[in-house]
Amino acid sequence: MLRLRFSLVLAASLFILLPTGCQKDGPNRIDGVENTTSPVQLSEWMQQLGAVIRATNTSGEEASRILAYASVAYYEGYALSSESMRSLAGQLEGLEALPQPDSALNYNFGIVAEAAMYKVLDHMYANAPNNIQIVLSSTYVDHERDYLQIGVSEAMVDRSRNFGTSIGQAIVDWSNQDGFSNLGNCCTSVPNGPNDWQPTPPSFSSAQYVCWGDLRAFTFSSSELITLCHPGIPDEFGTPAYSDAVNEVYEIGNNLNPAQKEIARFWQDGSGTFTVPGHYISILGNLIDQNVLNGEETVTAFAHLCIAMADTYISTYRLKYTYFRPRPTSTIQQSIDSNWESEINNPATPEFPSMRATMAYAAAQVFNNRYGALEFRDDTYTSILGIDERIYSSFDEMADEAALSRIYAGTNLRITTDKSEYHGRCIAQRANELFFIQ
Repeated sequence: MLRLRFSLVLAASLFILLPTGCQKDGPNRIDGVENTTSPVQLSEWMQQLGAVIRATNTSGEEASRILAYASVAYYEGYALSSESMRSLAGQLEGLEALPQPDSALNYNFGIVAEAAMYKVLDHMYANAPNNIQIVLSSTYVDHERDYLQIGVSEAMVDRSRNFGTSIGQAIVDWSNQDGFSNLGNCCTSVPNGPNDWQPTPPSFSSAQYVCWGDLRAFTFSSSELITLCHPGIPDEFGTPAYSDAVNEVYEIGNNLNPAQKEIARFWQDGSGTFTVPGHYISILGNLIDQNVLNGEETVTAFAHLCIAMADTYISTYRLKYTYFRPRPTSTIQQSIDSNWESEINNPATPEFPSMRATMAYAAAQVFNNRYGALEFRDDTYTSILGIDERIYSSFDEMADEAALSRIYAGTNLRITTDKSEYHGRCIAQRANELFFIQ
């Protein structure tokens, strides 16, 4: 797996495998221009974005939004070089026509794609520390320099950069209309009944991301966020199924073995880590390296996964703040053991649906659609947390373990993670129905 080639502070020069198919400058039309992006370039971007997410303590929620818009920008720039790839304009909610190249001119669409994504990232991290902006700009500049070194003319580089920037700006304009800027004016109230969600120890934080579910989704209209992919009504407090699920979390939590604790820690994906979406981007990077995909397959997989993850956050939060289900910790402390504590601190959000279980099954479905049955490794936290890499015989095995980790962590009930499976797979299928290919 590729490693970061410069620190976040110094941002030294990068050396990457050179992309192929770059055209020399000239009056030729764009018809038949070959793919110009190497999977190595995009894999390196994924590594850099994971580092940026960690260094800036970007939340999983915001990371999902940034990755989605960035991946769509890259995809749109790249798709112009392919006769088989289809634009997502007119398919994603609110994304209308995008800038088109001058048919009388020649472009390097590797540079177009990179410039489009860099424009989005520069906008999203406009207020980040200077060293973070250096990482982003240096990654783009060094990739552009590689094109110059293999003979692409400065005129074509400039033309391609300018055109890619115009695509990126169109994506930025689209992102500015998704409601993100209005989240601070959220008016949703959180009920405080005895069986509703309540702040949990040790922080007792108030509810977070209450209106994230009001953001414009990518593949769902506002009304479809509830009516489509609904995981089912959560079990009522006090029913036998609910009581059994609470007792299971309590008993497991009291008898965790080291392996179970490591699984809970591996899938925590909390603040200061790669976050939930960053974890699956890391896995995608491993898959790219393992399978040596071509540029078209890599770019499409990146967009497919990021769109599904962004919609998972939006849909899950819409449901969380519809049902306001309490975390197991609250129920256990009220009715079983007032001194009981979960292995992992609870997120400051309602319990149903499980975000991490839903995301795991959404990512698994994307990977299944792209790769089929495949053994793979996940070394996301080997270097930064010292957790051994995990080997899975399939993506479904990965998702099942991630969902089970929430029970080990003490943050979710099995009846919730079970229902979250349908929710996540259904969201991924919505993304899968997009026409990436003609």
